[in-house]
Amino acid sequence: MTDEMLAREAGHAGDACEASGREPGLYPPILLIRHGETQWNRQGRLQGRRDAPLTLNGMRQCLAVAATVDAHMRTLPGDVCFWVSPLGRARQTASILADCWQIGFDRFIEAPDIAERAYGAWEGNTLSDVETDRPGEFRQHAADPWGYRVPGGESKDELFARIEGWLDGLDRHQAHVVVTHSGCFRAIRALCTGASRAATEAYREPQTTAFLLQSGSEREVAPPAALLQAFGVGGSGRTVEI
Repeated sequence: MTDEMLAREAGHAGDACEASGREPGLYPPILLIRHGETQWNRQGRLQGRRDAPLTLNGMRQCLAVAATVDAHMRTLPGDVCFWVSPLGRARQTASILADCWQIGFDRFIEAPDIAERAYGAWEGNTLSDVETDRPGEFRQHAADPWGYRVPGGESKDELFARIEGWLDGLDRHQAHVVVTHSGCFRAIRALCTGASRAATEAYREPQTTAFLLQSGSEREVAPPAALLQAFGVGGSGRTVEI
């Protein structure tokens, strides 16, 4: 993402509020899916707007998720709209899902607003790297995890403002399947359910899970252990801790 685009997104930050500030149930049904495990996920590196390809385990995770949510997807009301982040790892995940569901990949609409939070100068590093190499920034983030903007990146408040704007633009008469990233995943969950910041901070999402968000409530849709074993999934993947 360019600096100009980040600046435009940051302009919405003043409208951001507590995740619980919006009345839950305002949004249409959403089936929310995180991309599969990547090489950088495996190494614990922050990806943000940079990209790393899916691992073999990540591809197997996609197969398990596709099989698990297929029945739920088919119960969604009306014509389903499919959305995907423009980043490669999300597109690769959506491509696998599309093939499993026997729909055209071109059904997925790229939505720049659901690209992962920009971590700027921290991208490509582990949190341990940041704590060692950029201790001042690490401490500032720890002191203000929602308002602090990573150099060259965006704050969590700015991320939530961006996601809220995108959700507000969704057609309320359609259901939506969304393939996105950990940070956006949490923001969409929180905004759709009215979760508090404390609850949102506790969110962790393995890469083998999905959430069905509807009428202000949520339901986790996770593959059973037997299905994960059948697809040869070697682990549920790392979850972001920031």
